[in-house]
Amino acid sequence: MSIIVELPRTWVAGLERRLVSATSQTQSPFTGTTEVQDWGGEWWEYDIEFAAQSGPLARSVSAALTALGSGRGLLLFADPSIEAKSRNQTITLDMPVSGGNVLQTTGWLPGLPALASGDFLSIGTGRQTRLHQVAFDATANMSGIALVTLFPALRQALPAGTALELNRPQVLLRPTAPVPTRIERVARHRFTLSAREAL
Repeated sequence: MSIIVELPRTWVAGLERRLVSATSQTQSPFTGTTEVQDWGGEWWEYDIEFAAQSGPLARSVSAALTALGSGRGLLLFADPSIEAKSRNQTITLDMPVSGGNVLQTTGWLPGLPALASGDFLSIGTGRQTRLHQVAFDATANMSGIALVTLFPALRQALPAGTALELNRPQVLLRPTAPVPTRIERVARHRFTLSAREAL
């Protein structure tokens, strides 16, 4: 059974995040038109560069990344490029969903903006944690309900009352390759991690 590692976001020096879609393209040799097949799968991929470390801290980072193995372990990652928020209200699903890109949510301040295009949220905990980005601005109605369009699409059914994490969204990642350690002069260690969302 794989373990879940959670690393401090302050260790991250830089990252690349991308949403990958399961699509294929075929171009006609006669007309030049392109046919796109969308298979519906979407997931996040990350390339993470950790700040240079030395001494005991470098050994701690090395141990944590070694524990991930080459896909055996899981990393619960709070992306430092996602602005942390401090919302006091609890936001939940107002209605059950069976998948898709639109959620009806409740708990917002009535009549006020709820989420802005580009905001992030996560749903679930532990091995069920999924990261989503908001596609369009959402405003709550006078009952505190807001329709939120997000991507990637939900992959599982969720009951009404499921909580949304807005203040510190996380993504569950699985390494796609062994984590290399580059050791420079004065025993400074540099680590890079390539990973994809663990589905």
